[in-house]
Amino acid sequence: MNFPSRRLQYLESQLAVTTGILRWSPSLEGHLQHAVRETQEGVAPSWFELIRDDENRPDIELWEDWMWEVSTWRYRLSNHSTGLSAYRLLHLLQGQYIPRLFGAVHIHIDPDSTTLHPTTDIVQGLVLEYISGVSMAKLNPGVDVSIQVMEALRGIETENCVLHNAIHIGNVVLRDGSCSLVIIDFGQADIREPELSDEERKSVVWRSPDTRRMRNLLVNPEDGPWKRTVTPYEMSDPHYKDPSVSNEYVESMPEDFRWVTFERVLDTDWEGAREKVYQWRIRPGVRCRPIYD
Repeated sequence: MNFPSRRLQYLESQLAVTTGILRWSPSLEGHLQHAVRETQEGVAPSWFELIRDDENRPDIELWEDWMWEVSTWRYRLSNHSTGLSAYRLLHLLQGQYIPRLFGAVHIHIDPDSTTLHPTTDIVQGLVLEYISGVSMAKLNPGVDVSIQVMEALRGIETENCVLHNAIHIGNVVLRDGSCSLVIIDFGQADIREPELSDEERKSVVWRSPDTRRMRNLLVNPEDGPWKRTVTPYEMSDPHYKDPSVSNEYVESMPEDFRWVTFERVLDTDWEGAREKVYQWRIRPGVRCRPIYD
C-alpha cells in the first residue's frame, strides 16, 4: 500500500534549512488542530483557502509550522489524485509496464475519535501490486535494460493520456526472476485534459516526451551510461540538414552500430552543394524515431 502521508516527510522549504524542524511531531500536530478549530469557529481566516491565493497569502518566511503541514497535505493529496487517475487511465498496461492498481483507501488515524478535518484525521492511499525486485538506480548499466525502459515508456506514450513527468532511473524497477521492467510513481503525472483532441494532446507530448527525457539520462556518462547508441531520426528530419554536422554525429557512434545502421553514399542533395561527397545515410529497413522523441 502506498500512503503519501505528510507525517512521514521532512520540510521541503527554507524553514527546514534554517531551523531543521521535522515535518511532523506531536506538538506540531497540536498546533495544526488548534488552527483548524479556530478556522471552523470563524475566529481565524481559512488557511486552506488563503494558501491557494498567491497574491494575498503571507510570505513563506512568515509561515508558522502548522501552515507548512497544510501545504504538504495539499501536495500529497494532489499526488494521490493524480496517481489514481494515471493508473486508471493506463489500466491496459497494468501488470506489464506499470504495477496493478487494486483500489484506493481512506484510513482514519483514530477511528474512535470525531473527525476534525481530513488534514488531521484521514490518510488516503493506493493499494498497488507489490513489485519484488530492485530499482534500476542500484544496478550496473546494461544495454538490454535500457531497451526495455524505452519500450515501456513508448507503450505508455502510445495511450496518449498520461505523461509520467518525473523521469529518473529510480522510478524503474526490475522484477525478480523475469527481469521485466515496471515504471512506478505517477504522483506528478501530466494527465490529459478531457476536452483535448488527439492532435492537441500529441502537441503536449511533443513538447516534453518522457522518452526524450529518459534517453538523455541513459546516454549521460554520469548515469552509466546505459545506452551506447540511440535510435536515429528519419533522413527527412532537420537533424540531417547540415551534412558536415550529421556526418560528425554518425561518426561519433560505436563503429559496429554505425555500420549496421548507416551506409556511406555519394550525393549532392543539400542546398549549396557543388560536387558529390560522401554522406552517411540510414540503411533501408532500420527503425527510426519521430521528430519529437
